[in-house]
Formats: sequence, structure tokens, C-alpha cells
Amino acid sequence: MSDTSGTVLVTGPNGGLGIGFVAQLLRSPYATSHETIYAVRDPEKALALKTVLKTAPKDHKHLVLPLDLTSLDNIRKFATDINQRVTAGSLPPIQALVLNAGVKDCTGDNFTKDGYEHTFAVNYLANFLLSLLLLESMDKQCGRIIYVGSTAAFITGGPNPSPFVSEQQKKAFITSTENMAKGIEEIPDPKGDANGVGERRYSLSKLLMNMWMYEFQRRLDADSKLSNIAVLGLDPGWTGGTDIARNSPAGAKFFFKNILNRVGYIISFIWSNPLIRTPSKTGADFLRVCFDRKAFGEYPKARYINGSELYHTPEEAGDEKQQKVLWEGSLKLAGIEGDDTVLDNWR
Repeated sequence: MSDTSGTVLVTGPNGGLGIGFVAQLLRSPYATSHETIYAVRDPEKALALKTVLKTAPKDHKHLVLPLDLTSLDNIRKFATDINQRVTAGSLPPIQALVLNAGVKDCTGDNFTKDGYEHTFAVNYLANFLLSLLLLESMDKQCGRIIYVGSTAAFITGGPNPSPFVSEQQKKAFITSTENMAKGIEEIPDPKGDANGVGERRYSLSKLLMNMWMYEFQRRLDADSKLSNIAVLGLDPGWTGGTDIARNSPAGAKFFFKNILNRVGYIISFIWSNPLIRTPSKTGADFLRVCFDRKAFGEYPKARYINGSELYHTPEEAGDEKQQKVLWEGSLKLAGIEGDDTVLDNWR
């Protein structure tokens, strides 16, 4: 991958994981060799981002732009703006599209204006749509699209199997795309526990991203003009000091925000790639996945990285038939039409 020019576009740079990545980026050579677009919900309220940008080199070229991932229309307007800038030459092509923004709702049903369950809409469908729309602005020689995975996606095993999915629910965790978009569970929790439902929806959204990676990469590989673009997943493990649990019960919120980061800092002196990590450690992992050509290869297609180590996705993510069903259903939900994307075989 070229180290001399390009654009880095990161969503959610005002949160814990995002700030960890931005801080690492600003300390790297890429802060001056690349331009950066920081996409936040409200630039005026992005106080953490504004604070870390004060440490940026003087010649760090960047834009802070508004992006509402709960609105399909807003995502389209944002992508149109970026595509126009790249076409006009005011921005270089995107070398790293970092799909970092995410939510976890544990307070009951929450739906977007488009009528989709909030966690599904932000963590999965928004990334699906944004990536397809921005393909025309990606660096066709060495672009990388990186999404945030999660140990929560391992509902039946792995480093941290989800305790919120019953044995019955595991058999019907992935339902129709329409039902998942509406938050309808085939086998609902008989207790009606909002926290459990929220955790399952979060786990599901991350599992769907794993499935999307494989299907998206296959379609890119089959398109000669886009076949050098790589889709990658980064599992941040349990990263403390973030706001991912802001809608969780008070105890969980305090634990993730205050305790976990301290634990991660301490054990970082013992293990190089522990399950519990700091935003700084995860930010460094992000930077590596964006630009490292040796660790993962020049064109690391559909690879999943757990921190700094190559790993595997959950078993459920490998169902190719289900991957295609999910893709086709997502096209309908996002309203994708022929002129929306430069991907030849999008249908």
C-alpha cells in the first residue's frame, strides 16, 4: 500500500475506540502523508475529537464532517459529497475506510426514522450502504475497508461466547433480513429482559458484519476494476474507556468506562495481545490493519484480525448461502439501485 498519499475516512472518531485510533494516527507518518476525514454525528459536540486534534502536526490536513448513521438519506448525502470531492481532485482517493462507529442499545426497542432497529441500522446496514456508495472513491490499487468486529459475535464459542443467547436461540439467531431489521426474534426471551435483548442484537449486528465481509469480498474480487480492494475485520476485544455501554445498566456502564481500561493497562505489561485492551492498544491495531503490508500481506482479502493476531470469524458467519441471502435482503433495505455503486455485480 502506498505510504505517500491518500485519504483516511473514519466514522465515530469521537468515541473511545475512535479517539484511540486518531491519537495513534496523529503520532504516525500518515498524519502528514494522508488527508483524514473525521465523520461525526455533530461536529460541534465532538469535544473529545477536538481535544485530541490539538496534538496534530501543523500540516495534518483534515476535515470534520457531519454524518448521521441512523439516516439512510443522510448517508447518501455524505457519500455524494465525498465522491464529488474525490472526483474534483480536492481529496485523494480513500486508502482506508475505517467503519468504527457503533452502538449497543440495552434499554428496550429503539428504531430509526427509516423504521429499522437502531443497532442493526447503525452497526450493520449503515456500513453496508456507505461502503457501496464510496467504492467509486476508494483507491483501486490498494484500498482497505475495515470494520469493527466483536468477541460478542461468537455466540457458540470463541474467546468470549455470548451468555445472552440460549441454546434454542442459537439455532435461530439469524432470521430473515427483514425480521432482523425490525428487531423481531424468532425465539424471543421469555423474560423480556431489555438488557439481554440489547446484547443479542449487538451480537447479531457484529455477526452480520462478518458475513458481509465474505460476500462483499467475493463480489469485489469478481470485479476487475475493484479486485485489489480488501475488506478486513478488527476485533478490539474488551476495550475499556469507551462509551459502548452508555445505554447499559449503570453497573456495566461504570465497569466498561472506568474499570476495564485500568485492567487493560495493567495486563498490557504482561501479554502483548490480551483480551482486555486499552483504546491506545486498539488504536495501534487499527493503524496496523489500515497500512501494514507485511503482517497481513499486500492484499489481505477477507481477513479477520483479533487485536494484533490473525484469527477466524464465528462458525455461523461462514454460511455462504446465508451470506448471499443477507446481501440480497440488505440491498432492498438500503434501497440500492444501479447508479448507486460502481460495483458491477452488486445484484
